[in-house]
Amino acid sequence: MYMHSVGHSRIISTGMYLPPERLSSRELMEMFRSRERFGLPYEWLERTTGIRERRFAPPDFKSSEMAVAAAREALELGEVSPSQIDAIIYCGVLRDHVEPATAHVVQDKIGARNAIAFDVSNACLGFMNGMHLMDALIATGQARRGLVVTGERGNHYIRKALRVLAELPDNGDFSDLAAALTLGDAGAAAVMGPKLDPETGIKGFVVQSQGQHNGLCVCGDNGEDTHLVTKITEIVRETTRLVGPLYQALMHEHLGWQPSELSRYIPHQVGLRSVRKHAEVAQVPLEIIPITVDYLGNIISATIPVNISLLMKDKKLTNGERIYLSGTGSGISIAQAAMVWDAA
Repeated sequence: MYMHSVGHSRIISTGMYLPPERLSSRELMEMFRSRERFGLPYEWLERTTGIRERRFAPPDFKSSEMAVAAAREALELGEVSPSQIDAIIYCGVLRDHVEPATAHVVQDKIGARNAIAFDVSNACLGFMNGMHLMDALIATGQARRGLVVTGERGNHYIRKALRVLAELPDNGDFSDLAAALTLGDAGAAAVMGPKLDPETGIKGFVVQSQGQHNGLCVCGDNGEDTHLVTKITEIVRETTRLVGPLYQALMHEHLGWQPSELSRYIPHQVGLRSVRKHAEVAQVPLEIIPITVDYLGNIISATIPVNISLLMKDKKLTNGERIYLSGTGSGISIAQAAMVWDAA
């Protein structure tokens, strides 16, 4: 079973933040001496995942700082003042504190005094869930302008993985740690508002959770901040299996759209192989998928909004085009959205 809802909002503008420092996959492999200790060449991670490098923030750089930078850019580009924001949803896996919500920190730093603020966290799917919730607030008239934000510090889990790898016996099995090495850092934001026309904006959402797979990707244990452990093969296989039926449901059953009518298909990206698999499942050419995982890595919940932001900056989105968003997250949860682009 899945949940379907008709969309009532549109994306007005987006913003993003990328830390300036870059860390290559080769440098990561050199850090734990993969060739000498595990018999794996320094090129192994890039060759296996397609990830050449990722952005890498300092360890004391907070999630809210990336989210605030992205939010300010989104507000400026959308010509929306902070006082016009009615709700802020922070959606990152990484947060400044367990309490209070990081959304409150963002609210304070951007000066959105009139907004309600709360966090929603759902692994890599958080931003899609945030958009779904904001759409509902807009649909019921509780918000006219909403801000969805995230600030992902993948470096936190990279550093933890490196510490575990340092203690692992030579030639030991570190496959469960490999996913942590694919992560990167980024902030992202989207300003959302009511549709200008019922035929444009977000046309619909489909969401689904399959909790029987909750053990495939885990970090944190009973409140303790532990390293990320991922069964990569299993979670990719199960996620791919779940994406297709939801795509068919929204595209064909609810909207009557054909793959050939899509101008952009924007999926969550964990590696180049997964992007190609998305293209196969959606029956779309790779050319309509913006690919960033090769130079940004898996930027967790920021993946989809950063890709939208880059497309907007490069003027590669045109009003009237049909856009499809396909989000996934451990648990496993899936969220997809279809829209007719209208950011005027």
